[in-house]
Amino acid sequence: MADVCSDGEEIPLYFEEPIMWNPPIALTPEEQKMAQRTQKARKFFVFLRARRHERWDATFQEALTQTYRREPGGTAPVEAGLLALATLLQAYGNVGDRDAVELTVMEKRWQMVLDGLGAAPPPCSQGTLCNVRLRLITPNVDQTWLERTVALAETLGGFGVRQRRAALDATPLCGAGRVEDTCNLLGHALRKAVGLAARERGPSAEAMVAEAELVLMGHSRLTAARDRDGGDRTARGSALRTVRDAVARWTRWREQPPPLVAQQPPLQEMRDTIVQSVAHDTAPDPAGGPGARRIKPQVAPDRRLALEDKDLRHGRQSRAKTFHGCKEPLALDLDSTVTREVVVCPAHAPEHEAVERLAETLEQAPGLFQLAIALGSMASPRMAPWAAQGVPIMARPWPQGGDLCTTNDFPLAVVHGTVTCPQGERVPMLLGTDAQFPARACDTCPVRAQCTNARLGQGRSLHIREDELFQHKLRATIRTKRGRASLRKRTAVEPTISHQ
Repeated sequence: MADVCSDGEEIPLYFEEPIMWNPPIALTPEEQKMAQRTQKARKFFVFLRARRHERWDATFQEALTQTYRREPGGTAPVEAGLLALATLLQAYGNVGDRDAVELTVMEKRWQMVLDGLGAAPPPCSQGTLCNVRLRLITPNVDQTWLERTVALAETLGGFGVRQRRAALDATPLCGAGRVEDTCNLLGHALRKAVGLAARERGPSAEAMVAEAELVLMGHSRLTAARDRDGGDRTARGSALRTVRDAVARWTRWREQPPPLVAQQPPLQEMRDTIVQSVAHDTAPDPAGGPGARRIKPQVAPDRRLALEDKDLRHGRQSRAKTFHGCKEPLALDLDSTVTREVVVCPAHAPEHEAVERLAETLEQAPGLFQLAIALGSMASPRMAPWAAQGVPIMARPWPQGGDLCTTNDFPLAVVHGTVTCPQGERVPMLLGTDAQFPARACDTCPVRAQCTNARLGQGRSLHIREDELFQHKLRATIRTKRGRASLRKRTAVEPTISHQ
């Protein structure tokens, strides 16, 4: 765009608003050769090149441009569809903004998709990519984008309008933030609290540090401020005492008149973080004297990992394998292998809680035909209603280890509220409680050694799960060849997670 000043000279005027992107539809001979070589290894590039005009039509680009406003003095406009497509390629390649900009110049497959074969200058900058991500998320344009992708897949025959065979799983979302140890977390919170207090009181943060005698705050890194020998076995406890002394001095100084307004949300959050970290990460130290504390050998289940992101937590993939940060529960359509919904939650959150967030997508018309889940999702209260509606739920039952008789050996009569042992002894039972068999029957039982380890004078105690009928059905299904084959279809989740 340009304007003309009084002396006739053209003055360029640029606006932030992007323009419409209308790339050619037909593939050039060079693009056809590239598509043939890319079809097997990276089919996603070929799909985007062939279908970009359908995914980024005028309606979608208009919705994206509405998030911008005209501003004199901005940068030259960039096509809205090109920016959205570059963001998708960046996510597919799992690269940062800087590498994404370089790939638009150095990677021919990126250039093929973005209609820039042979282009020397990159079509956008790092700041533009970051900006367009925020504009996709804020007005829920990204959700519209997902819905359009599903609609396009239906049109192309990826899957039709039918009841879904869905699978639920979760994968770690690593690299979401840095894990801070207890001392660094406390020091980080203290430094931020000093900055907030300085903004409220008026004097500089340096003056406030000197007045409160916070010697640890005068360095760029807390480790350098403590200056401890890491090889000394007492260094850890000494470092913790130093940081706690600094927190105590800050607390005393803050309560001096005029007292700080501790209920202000940012300052109150820092205070709560300090209190929470001390409670979760430390325990009283009897050997250190009155008021002394030491680092807990065990990690608290709800331990906060970082100051800037309060949702980061420790999580487990298994008993031996841990991860840190967040995790992504997802719902996958098993017939089309299309991921229908993804949510993000803290790493320590139980998997069954995410089912509530995925349920809305799963229950959309025409509904569920079959659901495959992992053990972690079985505790969701949604499972019982879905099973009552006739939705087959495929899952491995809770394991029943040991050499003794299990619940499978004790027939249940739910209508009569009784359970019978293998030798015919019948006692009352209630779902979700323990059924107790009498000692007089167990003491003289001929198969006592195969049933219980209880000492003489005590009968067998049998725990009846609240979902025992559901578990019994799962055990019966997994004993059949057809049931095991249906359960194996859930393995389609693994390559989908790997591909994402």
